[in-house]
Amino acid sequence: MLAAFKEVINPAVILNIVTGDKLLTLKENSSESKIKKLHIKDVPENAFAFTLDHQPSGKDRRWFKQLSCYVNIGNDKGVNKGCDLILLVPEKNNNCKVLIFDIKSDKPRIKDTKKQLINSELYVRYLMSMVHSHYDVNIKNVKFQRTIVTTDKNSLRKTSTYRPNQKTPKEKCFSTVSVNVTAHKDAYVHLGVLLR
Repeated sequence: MLAAFKEVINPAVILNIVTGDKLLTLKENSSESKIKKLHIKDVPENAFAFTLDHQPSGKDRRWFKQLSCYVNIGNDKGVNKGCDLILLVPEKNNNCKVLIFDIKSDKPRIKDTKKQLINSELYVRYLMSMVHSHYDVNIKNVKFQRTIVTTDKNSLRKTSTYRPNQKTPKEKCFSTVSVNVTAHKDAYVHLGVLLR
């Protein structure tokens, strides 16, 4: 599946995993962002990462203002929302976990964040259907995980202890991980924390 994705995805949006270090670094360019670089540790070297929030400079900028040029750019219902990171992590027995991920600073708005994560997942499911159809790849064993990282410790529920059998409330539909930020606006998180 990952080989097919590498052929389908525009090379400009692919994010590199540092081979050997198993480190993936996401950069935030927004001036109000409290996290300038988020370092995700222990990312398998055979994982595949890309962004749905690519922001190039110059004339290419207009091509990435929306996920598809067939969708009305003026639509404000969430159909143009994309996330910072899509990470495909291969697992045993041809299974694959797909992390739909975004960085939020303080006080993420649940409703907007939910729209952004769900729309990104819908878009990735569309891409997977193309991979299935054109590359004859089995996509039945794919599991999705929606997660955000935030600097707001209060956004976590009081019962933030990991409980594998506990379901996420429907109104939230994503996991929240709080991180500490260094003086240089760097933050670190382990991939296992994002995928649980």
